[in-house]
Amino acid sequence: MDQKATFGLGVILRETGINADTLRAWERRYKLPQPARSEGGQRLYSSHDIEIIKWLLQRQKEGMRIGQAVKLWKSKIAQGENSFANTFALRRETPIDETHFTAFRESWVAACLSFNENAAEEITNEAFARVLPERAFQEIFIPAIRQIGNLWYQGSVTVQQEHFASALIARRLNALIAAAPAPTRPEKVIIGCPPKEEHTLGLLLTTLYLRRRGFNTIYLGANIPLDQFTETAKKIQPQLIILAAQQLISAATLKNTADILSQSNIPVAYSGRIFIDNIKLREKINAYFLGEKPDEVLQNAESLLSQNHPSFSLPEKRELYQSLIKAFKFYRPNIHVHFFKETLPFNLARFSFHEINNFMSENILAALQLGNLDLLKNEFAWASTLIENHEKTQISGKDYLQLYANAIKKEIGDEATLLIDWLLEEASR
Repeated sequence: MDQKATFGLGVILRETGINADTLRAWERRYKLPQPARSEGGQRLYSSHDIEIIKWLLQRQKEGMRIGQAVKLWKSKIAQGENSFANTFALRRETPIDETHFTAFRESWVAACLSFNENAAEEITNEAFARVLPERAFQEIFIPAIRQIGNLWYQGSVTVQQEHFASALIARRLNALIAAAPAPTRPEKVIIGCPPKEEHTLGLLLTTLYLRRRGFNTIYLGANIPLDQFTETAKKIQPQLIILAAQQLISAATLKNTADILSQSNIPVAYSGRIFIDNIKLREKINAYFLGEKPDEVLQNAESLLSQNHPSFSLPEKRELYQSLIKAFKFYRPNIHVHFFKETLPFNLARFSFHEINNFMSENILAALQLGNLDLLKNEFAWASTLIENHEKTQISGKDYLQLYANAIKKEIGDEATLLIDWLLEEASR
């Protein structure tokens, strides 16, 4: 049981359900628990303290007076017995397993899709009463958000429903971060998204994990321009910088950001779903990959902060596709105009395909900057499925790739042969 004092009073009240006045009375009269103090005089508790409080509350529910419960606790400690035996036995009677987690996820998703905020919040509160926030997010809410994202991708839910659910989770994460105790450790960690990355839930979760363990986290949020990142790092001089990217587009900007920040001799680490879906992409990033699961991310971040740096191979620096990148950037507006001229017979929804064309072109540039066109496979498969699920037209995903390749050939010509051939090969699969 972790006896490191890192949790503030708000966390204890939420995790145990005890009244603040009752807890202070126990501390004053029975010296149990005995919280530590931060430099500013704030009470700090450990996981061990949380279990003590839960154990005492359970004895009260069984009819024991608090004075008797405290004496029983102290006698068990004196005799070397496992004082948490009854607590653990109680948990075994109502286990939290995958069946329970699945029920929580399904109920929460249903509440969000019906825009029922009260029901969603009640489910969240019940989940937090059963498990610690870290596990609740890992097993229930982050998978639930991904499930809703997949439903949107399939055309089953609207973007409003997805945004509603994400906003609820972001609000709860921000509240928990605000309620966390003041830092008790000297290490400073800058956490933020590189340019073109708007998804922040993963980094908010990392911020919460580190904050609850006493680290001084400086959370910058989404879409931070590179010059502002470097300026902030220079000013704060952190012991670690953590970045995250969820898409190929932001993986390219993350690479650029890590390349620049690593020159300051500050360890740079990163995470994100794109690096889980495409393992080879990690070879392109000049930084430490933190892991695929939240507990791995936390463990590796703490390892870096303890200066026990894991080893990794630096990616080979190669300047590939530079002339093609310049040409594609220059001719991109013309490519899109040509595409729309060629697709007039299909009666496309112009606004939707404007967004898809921007998605395509941004991902092409990202893959060229990362030096590997095969990185586009997952992104183009995603775009093709999105077209077929969301557009009631005669065009298919393969048709789209063919038409887009023809537009590139018309506007750029032989200089883009490598890219055109790659697109036509994908269209023929």
